Amino acid sequence: MLIGALPVHGETPWKDIKIPNKLGFGLSLYNQNQPYQIKSLELGVGGIDGSTLTELPVQNSTTSTHFRVDYWVLPFLNVFGLVGNIDSATNVDLKDFDIGLPVGFDDLKINNDGTVYGAGLVLAVGGKRWFGALAYDYTETELSVTTSSVNAQIITPKIGLHFDGGAVWIGAMHQNIEEVHEGTYDLPFLGAIPYRVVLEAKQPWNYTIGGTAGLTKHLVLMLQGGFGDRKSALVTLEYRIF
Repeated sequence: MLIGALPVHGETPWKDIKIPNKLGFGLSLYNQNQPYQIKSLELGVGGIDGSTLTELPVQNSTTSTHFRVDYWVLPFLNVFGLVGNIDSATNVDLKDFDIGLPVGFDDLKINNDGTVYGAGLVLAVGGKRWFGALAYDYTETELSVTTSSVNAQIITPKIGLHFDGGAVWIGAMHQNIEEVHEGTYDLPFLGAIPYRVVLEAKQPWNYTIGGTAGLTKHLVLMLQGGFGDRKSALVTLEYRIF
């Protein structure tokens, strides 16, 4: 998929613009690992100030498979929607959690799966061999555990080069994530106590590199990797028509 409005030789501005086949259907596999930070943590135990627990280390791993449909409404504007499955594992490290008792604590492990829905748009510009794009998408997740919820707003700017049969780019990703979990946690001597934790990405930005290759006239393979505090990998197989 050549992302962006890609000018070619011609006489008028509109004739100069080359875009991909307008309608696309894609199947994607995505995985990311990143540290979270605790926005708030409430424990149903008297005498514990949740604000003192916000520095506890938290690690999240998420894998999703989703189906996406997109359409180039204008040479510089693409809109899309997606739906898929998601599996998420979040670990809150409690080894330094101290409530004044001579006992250690097991980590708080939160495993979820569910259905993710989303929609967004891409704004694009381009030249004879270069392109730039800015994508925005919003997703919500219906998790199997009804006391948990995840929503995310993602912005991905990129700039790259296109050529016959493919493209390469560098870019960045900004994730504004809010993850809320409620449940019970077993504490020594105290038994099961209720908790409510709100999590967010510790470092919203990371950088990405990627590329596409046209396998046939309509079939396109896309690969993208993310680096920094957030490590990610994306593989998409896309079919474009019209």
